[in-house]
Amino acid sequence: MSKIYSAIKNHAEHMPSHKAFTYRAGEQYESIDYRTLREYVDSLAAHLVRYKGKTVAIIGNNKLEYAVCLLTVLSHIGNALLIDKELGEDDIESIFEHVCPELILLDNELNLSFEAHEVMLFSEVCDKMKEKTGFTEDPSFAGDLILHTSGTTGQPKCVLLQEKNYYSVIPELNRKWGVKPEHSCLFIIPLYHIYALTSLFHGLYVGIENIIEWDYKRIGKVLSETKPRLFMGVPLMYNRIMEVAFGKAGRKLFAALFVSNLLLKIRIDVRSVWFREIHEYFGGNYIFGVSAGSVLPYRTSRFFNDIGLPVYNVYGMTETAGPVAINYKDHNRYDSVGEILDNNEVRIEEPDADGIGRVCVRGRNVFRGYLGERGRAPIVGEAADVGDNAATGKNAAAGNFFDTGDLGYIKDHFLYIIGRRKNILIGENGKNISPEELNQKLLENNRIHDCSVIMEDGKLIAVVNTDLDVQEMRRYLDKVNHKLPGYKRISDFRTTDKRIKKARRWN
Repeated sequence: MSKIYSAIKNHAEHMPSHKAFTYRAGEQYESIDYRTLREYVDSLAAHLVRYKGKTVAIIGNNKLEYAVCLLTVLSHIGNALLIDKELGEDDIESIFEHVCPELILLDNELNLSFEAHEVMLFSEVCDKMKEKTGFTEDPSFAGDLILHTSGTTGQPKCVLLQEKNYYSVIPELNRKWGVKPEHSCLFIIPLYHIYALTSLFHGLYVGIENIIEWDYKRIGKVLSETKPRLFMGVPLMYNRIMEVAFGKAGRKLFAALFVSNLLLKIRIDVRSVWFREIHEYFGGNYIFGVSAGSVLPYRTSRFFNDIGLPVYNVYGMTETAGPVAINYKDHNRYDSVGEILDNNEVRIEEPDADGIGRVCVRGRNVFRGYLGERGRAPIVGEAADVGDNAATGKNAAAGNFFDTGDLGYIKDHFLYIIGRRKNILIGENGKNISPEELNQKLLENNRIHDCSVIMEDGKLIAVVNTDLDVQEMRRYLDKVNHKLPGYKRISDFRTTDKRIKKARRWN
């Protein structure tokens, strides 16, 4: 029996009326309990049983139907191929050339058409799962996840994750985050991202209320109506909330933070009162949030902790089945992506004089290989062989290290990411310069909203979106440069009024 289904079955028997999912139904949010969830999964499985052992594609928004499809396929039917709903039909068809599904479970609202494939729309899924047909076979199957990702080489690939990969991190996450059944968690990240999937599997493991939404514009409404205890977000969300707070309060907020931190030193906590508006925005029940996708800027992480709404940086990727390192209560370093989890091993290959080198990972969480590609997976040592529609050969967890493509270093078992190797700039003296590292230092100023350090004619130039005037920006740049070695100092800057796109880590 799959571990996911085992958890659902256990909760359905021991706390049947406990909320399993809260989801949007029209303009309102509705819920189902764990007993109903199990009935939905078993009923849909009875209708999909002819696809047992096959690959089923799921394309859609974060809806109850999507979640039930995913859980049904993984626990009863076969392999779940999860595809980005934003991709066009041509791009999706190109994926099908590598991994061809026997069935596509498709959200009606996406207006996609796949005439050459068998399709079941979410409207039919909804009808089938509510029939309470029941599933008579023993659910001994544990399906694989197949996720489309850019991969470490930048070329689109399909990553194969077995249950031992995508489930191995869950007990470790729960031990450090201390999630309990009475908690609830909102995640608005699409369910075809490993970050959202890890959040969901973790929630089902514990038996919490899992709140799903897909429209970022409704984040305020879903927070106020569902009042989650935990929140899974990305840096952009947290950065914008912080910007709005400073935009409203300005220097008064700086003063309040300063005094509040002084009071905390003598064990007087006024944060829930002084920063009530932000607490209420998150629903009033917030315990902690998690940020993935890219490194949360130091100033943002520090801000949310200072107002009593801690946000924890985590680090991982699709190929490692989720988090490799996490921050958590009393183990939170704002400039680190987290403490390395015990279920995997991280090694720094080819470190320089500062200990910075290639970040490589091995463990039960590391994938076997990419599907539908002839060649070799980027694994340090003897790589796994991969072929058409199968990732064969040695699992990286068996003794090989997977190269993440990132540069970083380890200190006191905490991992620090400097940036992507492919983004590294080479200085005139031949030394490596990470633009991401310099971006983070510039972004410590609240009035710099976006930045990207580039190299022109051998000199480092900062492109910034800021409301600092020219003189203020030059003074701040001098302050930053004063703390940097000569070869990392930024020569000049220019401003832009556009948002600056940056690379994201969780694919």
